[in-house]
Parts: sequence; structure tokens; C-alpha cells
Amino acid sequence: MRSRKLLGLKSLMLFLFILLSVTNIQSQNTTITGTVSDTNNGLPIPGVTIIVKGTSTGAVTNFDGKYSINAEIGDVLLFSYLGMEDKSVTVTQTTMNVSLDESVEGLEEVVVIGYGTQKKKEITGAVGSVKAQDIENIVTSDLGNALQGQVAGVNITASAEPGGQSEILIRGITSISGSNTPLFVVDGIPQEGDPGIPPTEIESIDILKDAASAAIYGTRGAAGVILITTRQGKAGSLSVKLNASYGLQHITSGTPLMNTAQQTYFNLVRDRNQTGSTDDITVLNFTRSPLSFQNDTDLSELVFIDNAPIQNYTINVSGGTKDITYSVITNLYEKEGIIINSNFKRFSTRANTTYNHGKWRINATAGLNREITDRSPGGIITQTVRYFPTQQGLNINSDDPLISLRGDESNRLGWVIDSFDNTDNARRTRAYAQFNANYEFFKGLNIVARVGINETNEIRERFNGYTPVFNAISGEEISNPANSFVQNDASRWSSNTFDSFLTYKKSIGDHNLTFTAGASREEYVYRNFTAKKYAVASNDIRVLNNATLNPDARSGNNYTNTIVGYISRIQYNYKGRYLLSSSVRRDGSSKFGLDKRWGTFPSISVGWNISDEPFWAPVKSTVNNFKFRASRGTVGNERFSPYAFSAGITQGLDYAFGSGEGALNLGAAQSQFANAVVQWETSIQNNIGFDLGFFKNKFTLSAEYYNTEKEDMLFPIVLPGSTGGGNNSQVVLNVGNMTNKGFELSAGYRGEIGNLNFRMNGVFTTNENEITKINGEGGFLFTNDFGLISGAKSSSQVTVLAEGYEAGAFFLYPTNGVADTPEKLAEYQQLEPNAELGDLIYVDSNGSGDISDADRVYSGSGLPEYEIGYNLNLDYKGFDLSMQWYAALGHELMNGAEATAYGYGRHRDLIYAWSDVNQDSPIPAYRGNVKDHPNYKGYTDLWLEDGDYLRLKNITLGYSFSKKITEKLGISKFRIYATAQNALTITNYEGFDPEVGGGIQARGLDKGRYPITSQYIFGLNFNF
Repeated sequence: MRSRKLLGLKSLMLFLFILLSVTNIQSQNTTITGTVSDTNNGLPIPGVTIIVKGTSTGAVTNFDGKYSINAEIGDVLLFSYLGMEDKSVTVTQTTMNVSLDESVEGLEEVVVIGYGTQKKKEITGAVGSVKAQDIENIVTSDLGNALQGQVAGVNITASAEPGGQSEILIRGITSISGSNTPLFVVDGIPQEGDPGIPPTEIESIDILKDAASAAIYGTRGAAGVILITTRQGKAGSLSVKLNASYGLQHITSGTPLMNTAQQTYFNLVRDRNQTGSTDDITVLNFTRSPLSFQNDTDLSELVFIDNAPIQNYTINVSGGTKDITYSVITNLYEKEGIIINSNFKRFSTRANTTYNHGKWRINATAGLNREITDRSPGGIITQTVRYFPTQQGLNINSDDPLISLRGDESNRLGWVIDSFDNTDNARRTRAYAQFNANYEFFKGLNIVARVGINETNEIRERFNGYTPVFNAISGEEISNPANSFVQNDASRWSSNTFDSFLTYKKSIGDHNLTFTAGASREEYVYRNFTAKKYAVASNDIRVLNNATLNPDARSGNNYTNTIVGYISRIQYNYKGRYLLSSSVRRDGSSKFGLDKRWGTFPSISVGWNISDEPFWAPVKSTVNNFKFRASRGTVGNERFSPYAFSAGITQGLDYAFGSGEGALNLGAAQSQFANAVVQWETSIQNNIGFDLGFFKNKFTLSAEYYNTEKEDMLFPIVLPGSTGGGNNSQVVLNVGNMTNKGFELSAGYRGEIGNLNFRMNGVFTTNENEITKINGEGGFLFTNDFGLISGAKSSSQVTVLAEGYEAGAFFLYPTNGVADTPEKLAEYQQLEPNAELGDLIYVDSNGSGDISDADRVYSGSGLPEYEIGYNLNLDYKGFDLSMQWYAALGHELMNGAEATAYGYGRHRDLIYAWSDVNQDSPIPAYRGNVKDHPNYKGYTDLWLEDGDYLRLKNITLGYSFSKKITEKLGISKFRIYATAQNALTITNYEGFDPEVGGGIQARGLDKGRYPITSQYIFGLNFNF
């Protein structure tokens, strides 16, 4: 045994000796060190790639621009960095400091376009670009939130709900019945909807805004295209980057509600207004409810959770050689909601590997996202408003029965307590893989093949609990256990995409030609299954078997969609001066009938680099870049419900047939109407733009003007009952046209003052939307929105589709104050004979002598006329400061939270409402809720407010420690930072927040949406 131990020890010593010998031999190789800096300002450049020519040996400069690489005297080092001219340097000594020249055009920078790339100088369409550094300071789960205010012509309404996705409009509204979400393409693979990719995984984003750029995507390009390039590895030594942050969310707004004393006074005034009685003792009902006036319940203390945490952690490992590079990035993001029972957590990982050798370039990607989303109880904010302070306080952790007196208050009590037991949990797992192979047959001719697979599975578990509520006098149970339920949904989305295309590049003298041709196939499959049971036995057990009544199991809206496309494009330039690009895509979609399945989408764009002309030479030192662009293109939109061309059949409609009394046979009947000739919406867009660069592109300016005509817009038309389709039967028809036109301006400036380096850019956008044709009487049609106030659609529906106005325009009843004098009342009673003193005066807009829907007038919309974004970045001796501002102007909002609080007798200002002892009040008398009395209906201009706002979206202050400290820690970079998001909002809007989405039908309707918070975050960055 001892001899074995000695033999093992000797073997170990021999191994260590050999290892040290090898290390010593390697150490004798020449190590070349140095610093890479910017020629213009002498500042070090981090992230420069260095390769020993003809070998796989590589390195990357650290934060201070320093590098170290093994090479021999006489070897050639290749230095490359985006936005800089590549440089080759022959090794003559062990210390080689190198300076890189900025690319004069900016701009040999490569921009991703559909099915290829192009130098920025050669772009002829409207393409906006955002780099990782532009969004890296914004802590969010949603890409749209990070993009807001970054690109002209891209309107984004952020979502505050944990896990919520922003609403993105590129150059205005695309469709009023289908989806307005742009097409997302990740590393060349089209996605179905927003892919939910974490911003930390993104290297760059290129946005195709005009139809000429997006036409290469045919049927799916009408809403614009967002091309995402994920982080790729770079040749050089192993790099490890860690970013960790933690913060708190602060609630900054709310609706002022009455306390018990105020509510009691208001109730007295209300009942006097309704009955005329002055017997306050009777009104107060002390004998029935002696304890009510001892309560002072504020339900918001249970509903809202201030200072909820938010945290984000990312680690990126990358590196490689000349031939093989890799990048693996993992992210954990968690946001606890500020409303009870809401939360979002996401774990994601993505691995990119690229092989580049000889004629082959192969890229493979695989990844996994797992999301857990807890949604807040539906309508909980509205219920918080409607719950009286005189009602009993709630112990949400107790299952004890509740005692209540009156019917309406009992209902509220039951709804509220059940909402606290309401949970809605979704667990979604998304796995994806893609493979991209590029082979060069000979110089200039390449074939590319791409395959992408996405598989998403979601289990959603919903529970609506039950707590008994009893009448205090009769002892009868008021609540109904059959209203409680357990529901489980299982859903699966899968997609398979494949495309292959040839690219041929040829230069003949000064003539440069690129030809692309190929084909693509995309298949999208959705499957869903739902199981539901009512009457839960216990709030502690949240599975299907815990419920006992009315089991229900059914399939959902299952579908399979397939898109096949053929692509061709030609790009030409002469000396890089005169530019031409033209493409045609022929698409077929299974969403349409056989006769309408195929469409053709052409485009053409031209450009002229005027600054390359000889006559421009005298001013080129000042205006180094001047390019004019013009384009025209056609794109389609097929985003509407599948199978609209085919009639729907419903099973289970049994019928009497055959012998025997009451004999029933299994039956089915047509339940939906079909339109075999339904076809896609078509958008035709003209675009004119120019780009200017001053002083070697230190100052850049771009401007665009566009005009889009949308034809054959898809509308779901509600048919009359006489057609035999039953209530609310619909058919999809192409019966609408619409236009969008606008102006976009982007400007940027960068420079330095001593040790201070700065970079700023700003965007300005206008958009004018108009419906030019609409189905409906007089070109006027209400949308399918459910109204401004929950549960009161007929009293608060305000958005319409009308010829000559923007989609989702507000049409409201105008009002003219309060009938607070006998003279005003007498005049108003000619229109409304039953009006009383203190009532709201409706205006007879059309002079018909009565008040009807015809008196509604156009009152604006929730679509901004102007948008402004401004970004500033400063660096000074290790300190960095960045700010992002965003403003939306020229739109209106309907304050639904206030309308609800007034409409149900809860807003604090109602204590100042008109009464017989307060006859000078401008606030109408309260005589009944929003459903019962016209004074507080949701469709009047009482709730219309100016929606303009200016917001400081993000401000970040960071400090990077010096090299002396980082070397002691054994790392290459150590940075700490503090960030404030949504820290300041300047607005006159009195609701929760002026940033109100809601889709096209409810844009600008603030219905008690999830409140936006201010977020204060601290974090650190490590680079190893």
C-alpha cells in the first residue's frame, strides 16, 4: 500500500514538472502588449478585436484599451472595431500602441435588412438602428419599453404590468381589426408575435419602417419589421461579463376617495337629492347599521404594495478563435407587482456558436425561456374604488363568514373578498433552435439556408375563491358558491420556418450589382384545451377536483397557418453614388380561400449620395455626407382570425327526429358566416428622405416624409338577426380604407471637451391617421370596446370608426356646466323635461330639439400628434451619466378611474357637489350611479383631459474603478451605478398615469390600468 502511495506521489510530481515545463516553454513565446486608441481624441477603445494574420490566435482590448497577444516579430496583427477603419500592423517590437481612424462615412457600418445586410451608406429605404449600448441602462423585461423614444416613427406605449408587453406602432395604425404588432425577426428567423426576448440578449436592432424596406416580408410587413441580432462571440480570449441590479418600485399616483365622515355626508346629500327628504336620521339608518359609521376602511392598503422589489441578473460568457466563436448568455429577471397577486419571473439562456472557415460560415443557436406570470385579479382597482369606507374591514387571511346588510353593499363585499382569493398563474416554457449555413461557391456567389424551430408550452391555472356572506338580519346567505371556479388551460404554440436564397455580387468597373433570390416556408400551429369546474369546496385547495359543479372541458381556437413566399431583389450602385434597390415577393397564405390565397408585393427605392459628386468637394470638409432617398413599396397584412373564409360548425345542437316521444339525435349547425373572397389588407407607401453628416459625422441629421394608403382593410361586421346567425354574428369583410402620413426627424451629435466625452441624439415624429372609408350608417361605427367604466358599456362607450377621423376617435356628448339657476333649468327643460336643479346640461349639438347619439361630437383621440425623444450620454474620468427623455403631445385621454369614482359615488370631490346648500358648485348633483342617472355617464366630455406629458424615463449615474483597483481584484472592469426610471413626469393629466394604451379600440381610455411606478435601482458590472 505504501509503495502505491509513493508511486502515486512520484507520478503527481512528474505531471506537475511536465506542466511547469510546458508553461515555461510557452512563456518564452513573445508577448505583444499595447494600447488601442482613437486617432481623433486619443481615448482608449475597449472591445477591439486583434487577430494574428493567418492564425487562430486572437485577443480583445479591455476597458482601458489594453491588449496582450502571443506573436512573433514580423507577424501581422489585424485590428478591427465597428465604426473604425480596419488596420494591419507588422510586429516590430514587444510594445505596439495602435490608433484607429474613424470611418469617415460612419458608416461603413453594416445594417441588417431583410435577407441580408447593407452598408449604411448604401441604404435607400427608411431604416432605424439601435445598438445594445442605447438600451443597456434600462432595466425591463420588455424590449418595447427599452425602445421608447429611440427611433423616429416608432410609437410605443409601455406596459407597467409585470410581464406585460408594450404596444408598438410603426408609422401609425396598420389595422383596426387585426394585430398592429410589427413582425419580429430574430437572427433571420420570423417570429409569431412579440418573441419576448430579454433586452440583455440583444446586440443590435434594425427597424424597417417604410414599405420598400419591409416589402421583402410580403404579407407580414404592413406593421413594419423589427430585426433583432443577438449577441455573438468575438475572436479572442475568454470574456465573462456580469451585470446585477436590485431596486424598488414606488407608487406615485392614485384616485382620491372619501373616508367615512366624507362618505356619510355625501350619502346625506345624495339621498336628499334623490328623495327631497330632510330626515337625516332615517337616511342614515342608524338602527339598521349601527357599526357602519365606526368603520373607516381603505381597501387600497390591501390592494397596493408600495416599494415592491425588482431585480435583474445577467452573465455573458464569450470568446473564440478566428474560426470558431461562441457566446452564452443567461438572464434572471423578477418583478414583484404593486398590485396583490401579481408577479413576473423569467429565466432565459441563449447559446450562439459560429464557425467561419474557408467557404463555410455556419451559425447555430439554441435557447430556453421559462416565464412565471401571476396576473392581478380582474377589476380589482375598480372594486377598490367602489368599496365604501363604511363597510367592514377585511382579513384576507381568514375564511370566516362575512356579515353584511344591504344588497348592493353585500355584492361588493362578496366580489372584493373573492378577488383577494383570485389567482391567475401562467407557467410558460419556450424552447428554440436555429441553424444558419452560408456557403460560398465562388467569389461573389453565396447560398444561405436557415432553419428555425420554436416550441412554446403554457399551463395557466385560474382560481376564483368563495367566502360566505350572510345577511345580518335574516341570516340568509347572500353569496353564491356556484360563482367560484377552478380553470386550467393548456396551450401550445409551435412554428417551423425554413428559407434558402442565393446572393450574387458582381462588380464591373464602377458598377456594383447584388442579386438575391430565394424561397421561404413558415408554419404556425396553435393548440389549446380548457377544463373548468364551479363551486369550490375550499380556498386552500386549488385543483379541479376541489370544485363540484358543472364540469366543462373543451378545445380552444386551434389552428394551423402556413405561409409560402418567393423572393427576388436586385441592388445596384454606381461608384456608391447612385443607388437602386428593387424587390418582389410573391406570398401565399392558408388564411385565405383558394381564389384569394396569393399576393404580389413589389417595391423600388433609389438613393443619391450627393456628397460624392465632384461639385460637392468645396464643402465636404463641413458637410461630409449628404444622401437623398425615395421609395415606394407594397406590403400586406393577414393578421386576423384563421378560417374566416370557411363557415364554422357547432356541435351539440341536438334535434328531435325519429320515432318515440322526445327522441333526440346528435346534431350540429352552422354558427358562423364565411367570406370565401376575403383577402389581405394592402398598404402602399411612398417615402422621401435625406441624410446629412457634418464634421466627419460628429453631427448627423436625417429626415423622412411618408404617405401610406391602406386598402381593403379587414372589418368584422355584426350582422342583423334577420340573417339567421343569432346574436352578435359576424363576418369578416374588406370594406375599409385608411391613410397615414407623417414627418420624422432624427439628429445626433458627439464630441469631447477636455476629458468630457458626450453623445446625444433626438427624434421628432408626427403622424396623421384618417379613415377614408368605413362600413356603417353615415360612415360611422362604434368599436367593440366595452366602455370607459367597467360594467357600464352602454353608458360609457366612446370610441368610434368614422370617415374623416382617426381610428378609435372619441365621440362624446358635449356639456355646458350645471343647471344651477331657475333660468338655466327652464331653458334646459325644453330639451330634458325631467331635469332638476343641479343637473348636468347636455348640449343639443345638431339642433334637433332633443338629446341623442347624433349630438355626439368629435373630441380627439388617444393617438399623439407629436412624439419627442432625447438621449444624452456623458463620460468623464471614470464617471458616466445617461438620461433618456420622452414626450407625447397633441392627444387626449378619458379619465376612466375618475369617471368610475364619480359614477359610483366615491370620489372625494363629490362632497363639494351641487346641493340645496351648495348651489354655486360646478360639480353636478349626484342622484344615482352611472347606470341610473345621466349626470355622471361615462360618455360625456366631463372626463376628457389633455394627455400631453414629458417623462424622464431613465437617468443613470455610474462609476468605473481605475485599473489599479481592478487588477487587485483580478478583473478587467468594475462599475457601480444607480438608476432611476420614470422618476419625473410633467403632465396636467389627473389620472394614474398619462401613458395609456388599450389597443386601437381603447387607446387613450384610462380604465384603472396597472399603474406605472418610479423605480430606483442599484447595480454593478464585472468583466473578467
